Amino acid sequence: MSTEARLPAARGFEQFSLADGTPGLEYCLSGADPYLLDSANPSDVFCVLLGDIASETRYDDGQLTAHTFKSETLAFHPKGSRMWINALEVRQRFIAFRCSDTFMDQICEEDVQALRRNGNVDNIAASTIQHLVRYARQKVGGLDHLDPWEAQCLGTLACVEAVRALERRVKPRKSALSEIQFARMEEFIAANIAENLTCAQIAAALSLPVRVVVDGVKGRTGYSLYRLVVDKRIEAATALLRDTDLQISEIAFACGFSSQQHMTGVFSDRLGLTPMRLRKGSGKTTEPRSR
Repeated sequence: MSTEARLPAARGFEQFSLADGTPGLEYCLSGADPYLLDSANPSDVFCVLLGDIASETRYDDGQLTAHTFKSETLAFHPKGSRMWINALEVRQRFIAFRCSDTFMDQICEEDVQALRRNGNVDNIAASTIQHLVRYARQKVGGLDHLDPWEAQCLGTLACVEAVRALERRVKPRKSALSEIQFARMEEFIAANIAENLTCAQIAAALSLPVRVVVDGVKGRTGYSLYRLVVDKRIEAATALLRDTDLQISEIAFACGFSSQQHMTGVFSDRLGLTPMRLRKGSGKTTEPRSR
């Protein structure tokens, strides 16, 4: 049997049963079994690592690598990022806290976008974090849910300590792309939105190395070139859904999605609604027939 055949089905944090901790802060407790996590994060996520987790991990459009999330540390997964984590060995559970923008603004002393631009950060360690995780491990035990007050305090402290550590290490990033180059890149993406664009093609259109373009997009927007292209596809598809009578399958291909199902999945991840629901909200209540 192949490795892929043995993998559990990939799902987001909902597989661990999200619960409310306090307004703007929800959390989940993972199990102690191996899992496959595939999440496009609509909010900032902080994870409290109660034990080591050996995994295969890929962030955004990066490479799949062997990675260990270390016990008694925190991990930060910023809003807008995507992660694919195949947890092969789970020695103890994790607690994930998902924070609203309002909650993050209250926690951060500096600009939260500065934290997000630095991407996913794992194994954030400090003596205060170590004590916090040990306390959390004692409180969690074999429970499926925390006491609401306990969840509120633990989540708030985890976010505060993680942000404090991140703000100490954040360094301003300079964009390698000028305003003119960034505008040219956006024009190229828009003109070729139906194509299966690659990083190399986009870089070639600007006569720049791929790394310069990738780093430039990250420095200017705070997220990856992959996400920028996906966001442009969503924008183009949204306009066609609202302003035309094209079939949804036609719109999907016109905007570079591999299928209608692919576009539906991306819309659900990023916008929280399907293309059909978006179209109905614009007043177009039926899917038109082919001409």
